[in-house]
Amino acid sequence: MDLVQSAVLYSVMTLISTYLVAFAYKNVKFVLKHKVAQKREDAVSKEVTRKLSEADNRKMSRKEKDERILWKKNEVADYEATTFSIFYNNTLFLVLVIIASFFVLKNFNPTVDTAEELSQLKSLLSQELSHVTPDQFSN
Repeated sequence: MDLVQSAVLYSVMTLISTYLVAFAYKNVKFVLKHKVAQKREDAVSKEVTRKLSEADNRKMSRKEKDERILWKKNEVADYEATTFSIFYNNTLFLVLVIIASFFVLKNFNPTVDTAEELSQLKSLLSQELSHVTPDQFSN
């Protein structure tokens, strides 16, 4: 399969795949962020409280301290959920591509194989990850 002849197919499939992977990243991140925030709440509270010096501690109201802790907790949860979402989606996609390439689509024409494989796997990945619940990621 020549790259020049198949440039349109590759371009279209790349754009579709990019959209579907971004959708899957967003779904997993959304599900995980709250769970991670709950798990990290105590550690973040201790860290923020420790960083505030005694002088700052006396000047700040309890509401302001709570706002700083909440902001830091959300920042940590967002970072960890994003990182895990990227890892989880990429791992799942790689496993699905390998299985489909070697077992499911091994006898197909290369053009059909590429188009079918990527479109079906990205759709499957997006659908699978749109139904993910936080309990599936508990330790």
